[in-house]
Amino acid sequence: MITNCAGTQAVCSLGWVHKGNLWVYKFGDRSPHIHRLSDSKYLSVKAGRNDFFSVVHHWDADRLEISAHHHSEPHRTISSMIFRSLGRGGADAQVILTGDNAVWQELPHAYVGYAFGDFHLFLVNPVGQASVQAFDWYDNAHYDKGYQGIVGVQEIPNSHLLIVSVQRDSNPVLYDPDIRKEVKKLSLAGRGGNPRFQVRISASELWADDYDHIVKLDAMTLNVIETKQLQEAGTAGRQFIGGFALCRDERLCLVARPFNGDAIGLDCDSMRQTHRAALGKQPLEAGLLGDDTVVALDWKTGRFLHGKLRKA
Repeated sequence: MITNCAGTQAVCSLGWVHKGNLWVYKFGDRSPHIHRLSDSKYLSVKAGRNDFFSVVHHWDADRLEISAHHHSEPHRTISSMIFRSLGRGGADAQVILTGDNAVWQELPHAYVGYAFGDFHLFLVNPVGQASVQAFDWYDNAHYDKGYQGIVGVQEIPNSHLLIVSVQRDSNPVLYDPDIRKEVKKLSLAGRGGNPRFQVRISASELWADDYDHIVKLDAMTLNVIETKQLQEAGTAGRQFIGGFALCRDERLCLVARPFNGDAIGLDCDSMRQTHRAALGKQPLEAGLLGDDTVVALDWKTGRFLHGKLRKA
């Protein structure tokens, strides 16, 4: 879940619930709105700068689309890139660009998705030019490709290198798109999660989740600074945390906990829990809006949840 700079709106999409629809909640409304964006199997959302965000439309076929949006009219597509295969996987992909290509300078430049028979990297430069790369290191000799998909890519500040996350793997790959090679593998908390990353610019840090842990890394060395377990094991075994977001000028980390029915706030410097919002159900994605209101989506149903963030 991502929010706008003013903390008045949140957008999200849970693939198994929303399919090709975008979930939007505006602070003060009684309920969220659902906007149809495409007939894709599911969407993934990435935050940009100045309230712009991008949406990846996944079809699991010989097509993938990335569309550009702004929080002022989240349902409106400002520009879009459609990638279609012309043969030989993504090596000969056709890119169809529509709309205002100036918007891409405000958006992330790296995306991943399954198309053309495998997972690929989709690179978009600030003027709207795009390319596609296959991952040579992602093969059956090193991964169980039926069990371990590629789940995300993170750009590193002041570097052309990328961090590529693999499902059920605590060792994301540091990847060089210029030479199309794996540089090295990182080590998180060893929990076999589906790592997602966020940059904490103010402290030159990268934050990641690893199943039931949150992990803080140095953004320069990519070494782990600290890890913290946020979800205790249940009677049936380990239990994962939900999505996290850096809030309040990167001083607070909000983490959804599906198995506790809440979202907690961590002080970003000390990683100590300082706040909690009781939400009920099983919140998987959460965001912090004005007046310390936490909004969230239930894991299995996508039901809208909300509560107040209070000091723990």
